[in-house]
Amino acid sequence: METRDLGLFPLDLVLVPGERIPLHIFEPRYRQLYADCVLEDRPFVLVRAEDGRASQIGCAARFDELLQRSEDGRLSVMVRGVEPVEILEETEGSLYFSALCRTLVDEPGPVDAALAEEARTLFTELSKRVTGESRAIVPEEGIPLSYAVAGTVEIVAPIKQLLLESREENARLLRVIRALQMALKAEDRADTAAERAHTNGKVSH
Repeated sequence: METRDLGLFPLDLVLVPGERIPLHIFEPRYRQLYADCVLEDRPFVLVRAEDGRASQIGCAARFDELLQRSEDGRLSVMVRGVEPVEILEETEGSLYFSALCRTLVDEPGPVDAALAEEARTLFTELSKRVTGESRAIVPEEGIPLSYAVAGTVEIVAPIKQLLLESREENARLLRVIRALQMALKAEDRADTAAERAHTNGKVSH
């Protein structure tokens, strides 16, 4: 089993492969992590940490773009998720947290075409409801559809963590489909509430 010693960036959020998010870096140890990763062209691991406890599964990521560097040394950067990893054993020698990690790969097997189509359809429907435009989900090369969707829509951290920990694409698609269905129901409730507010709470027939 091949392992790599990677820096850890614990946060109360979940990153999935292919997803890009902005980060604000102000602690000296994480500024050092940024410098080491950029100079050595290596990834780090963004791992969900809640109530002082970090998950065993995180997402290897790369610093994709420096957005802003302040005079006091603070950084605004864009990071991109690469692949899920298992955190095996903490290591020492760095200013920041680090650990031996191994890449996790999916179980072999065909992707259910019906699940994939349903996920695509629901994504397009939700995008139209939220933005007014019908958008199609187009995963980057090598990124499973489930992660592409999860990295584009708002999904709560516990569900995203389950997606990151799953090694079976069809199981992830089922979770994503349920999340999209719940999001569409929330949009329905919001529309109903807005309509009732517009009519002073009276429902017209």
